[in-house]
Formats: sequence, structure tokens, C-alpha cells
Amino acid sequence: MREILRNGTLLLDAAMGTALLARGLTGRAPSWNLSHPNDVQEIHVAHVAAGAELVLTNTFVGASAEEASAAILLARASGARFVGGSLWAGAPDLETQVAQLCRTDSIWLEAAISVQQALAAVRTALQATSLPIVITCAMPAAPLDELRAAGATAAGYVCSPWPADARGADVVKPAADGLDPQDWARKVPMARLRGGCCGTDDRYLAALRETTL
Repeated sequence: MREILRNGTLLLDAAMGTALLARGLTGRAPSWNLSHPNDVQEIHVAHVAAGAELVLTNTFVGASAEEASAAILLARASGARFVGGSLWAGAPDLETQVAQLCRTDSIWLEAAISVQQALAAVRTALQATSLPIVITCAMPAAPLDELRAAGATAAGYVCSPWPADARGADVVKPAADGLDPQDWARKVPMARLRGGCCGTDDRYLAALRETTL
């Protein structure tokens, strides 16, 4: 996994939260790992059917131990080649959350909104796991080399705003931002690891996959 994240290519998944909201989610998304497991698994499966090789657990906002365990099982059951443990980079109990996702293939620290937050998240995660760590930033520009030097296996951008210049990014997972799947896919910057964030679904992944064939 570490070598693939460092040098390989993968199609990533699309937004979990967007799909859950469309199905009636209110409250915390990870609670649905226990109360609506079929919905969570169906979303993972749709992403895999559209070409996703790595799916992220439904744990972004932080989960209880039981919710995290269920999230991993549901992601594995999708048939995805790899499962990443998803967490917001600014989670207050990040070390505990990372430890709960130790049965995934990698830890994805997502949507850091400052350089300080991104660096702190990487350093905290390194204390909690030996799994490869991916850091993504919701900023127009981020010090990707510095983040890799701090211990991240891969670094890049997610959600909005889209990066001003994605050169050097390992990961790009932009939001839909009102674009239809085809227009969005044409505009997604090139990177080794690409997928979608808020507002995207399996249609966006299918369109993105076409741009790499």
C-alpha cells in the first residue's frame, strides 16, 4: 500500500456524506454504520462499480469504537481493492480516532484548512499508527513537500477551493462545485490519486475514469 500511495495510480471514491444526505441523513454520518448499514455499503459498492479502487470509511467526523469497526467492515464488503480510514485533519481526538482505524490499509487525514493543522495532524497520526498516512488540504495552496517530509506518504488537495496549481500533488479530490460529471472530470487536475469530494457520486467517478483510459 505504501508503495502504491507513493508512486502508483488509483481511482479513489466519491462523497459519502452527499449520498447519505440524499438518503435522509440527519445528525452524524458514522451513526449510519450501525443504524443504516445497507445504505452505507450500497454507496461504497456504487463507487467500486464506477471504478473506485480505494474507498474511505464513513468516519470523517469521528466515530465511536463500534461505529469505526462497522465502518471498516462495510468498506471491506464493497469489494474495493483497498480501504482507507477517513478522518478530518482537525479532529480534537485524532490520535484515538486513528488508532480505531488500524485495520484499514492507510489513514487519510482530510480537509486540513491550515498548514499548521495539516502538519499537526500528520505528526499526531504517526504517533498512533504505522500505516501509511495521506494528508489532503482544503486550501488553494499547501506545502506538499513539507508535509511529505513530516511523514505523509502522499499529500494533495480535497474539496473546495480547488488548488490554484496542483502540480506536485499526489492526491486531488475536488468538490463538484455545481459542475456536471463530464465538465467536472475534464477540469480535475492530473494527479496519481484522483477522486471526488462534496457533491460528487458514482457518475462523477465514471466520468473521471474515462479521462484516464
